Amino acid sequence: MISLLARFFMFPKPAQSPAPAPEPAPKPAKPSAKPAKTSGTLKPEPKFYQQTNKRTPNISAGRVIKPSHVILHHTSGAYAGSVSWCCDPVSKVSYHCIIARNGKRTALALPTQRTWHAGVSSWQGRKDANSFSVGMAWEGDTYTTPLSEDALLSAVEYLLPILRENHIPLANILRHADVAPGRKDDCSPAAHAALLAALNRVL
Repeated sequence: MISLLARFFMFPKPAQSPAPAPEPAPKPAKPSAKPAKTSGTLKPEPKFYQQTNKRTPNISAGRVIKPSHVILHHTSGAYAGSVSWCCDPVSKVSYHCIIARNGKRTALALPTQRTWHAGVSSWQGRKDANSFSVGMAWEGDTYTTPLSEDALLSAVEYLLPILRENHIPLANILRHADVAPGRKDDCSPAAHAALLAALNRVL
């Protein structure tokens, strides 16, 4: 049986057929009076996983960021409870996106909004990772429960347009543990490596 991961990345090869006989050259077309208009945008890629958009109150109002990094987390808790907690002003915690084990996800903020996912953090001399990164979290504990294929592929689907639009290289996808060493240990190195490998196949 072909795995979900294989089907997600598998593209059918065009069938080879004998070369057709040459056809008479067509008559040159008359120039159109008005050139055809194009939208100037690429056709959206198909979506495989359900995304719900909610707006967490736990953002820095009026702060616009230009993300140059992605920080990977796990919530340690269940999906629904984690979404609810991030929508509670009392928590003072939020991610840009939370992904469930079955692949469904909730986007809680725009990538250009400053969420509160990294806390006291720094990377290569830059302090406050919240000000330059998108925070994405997987449901549960990625140490005790390895990523499902659905959770992995939903992350790829969510991150691809963000990486492309902001020209974020794979080297800038970090673990929370990288920007808050000694204070945080998420996500697992295995989850991080699996995501990088999957993204490398489509970027």
